[in-house]
Amino acid sequence: MAKQELEIKTFVTDLLQEREVLFLVDIVFGGTNSRRKIQVILDKDSGILIDECGEFSRALGNLIEEKNIFGDAPYVLEVSSPGMDRPLTVKRQYQRRIGNTLNFLLNDGAQFEAVLKHVSEEGVLVEPVPAKNKKSKKEAPVELVAEPRKLRFEEIKKCNLIVSFK
Repeated sequence: MAKQELEIKTFVTDLLQEREVLFLVDIVFGGTNSRRKIQVILDKDSGILIDECGEFSRALGNLIEEKNIFGDAPYVLEVSSPGMDRPLTVKRQYQRRIGNTLNFLLNDGAQFEAVLKHVSEEGVLVEPVPAKNKKSKKEAPVELVAEPRKLRFEEIKKCNLIVSFK
């Protein structure tokens, strides 16, 4: 399936060049030999809309069919947004989350919450969560960053947006 995956990645890259506001977060290939699954996860700086995912899916599906990538074998194509619970993996996702509280898990095992203040080519600058945003004593204690801190992208194992409905 390596050749098919490479062709699909090329199609996605070409389609994204035509739609510069969109960016690729991930492509996941799965399924079985009898029913392949391609999941393309896209985003844009202002948040991707379901109609944009649908339009991209149709364009990519047409290319897959035109080039007869899978022959007569069935496949599932899913184009979606990353969702708020999916870890941040691309620099542009971090840029979009400046000012938000994020949960960081570092390669050394350290885990903490902090507010994202700046994104550079090398990494991010985070600051302590303001006192008014800290969790109540009833909730499970979470480590908070104590002072501004620079993190290189290589240090970050996983980073998620903290979603608050307050």
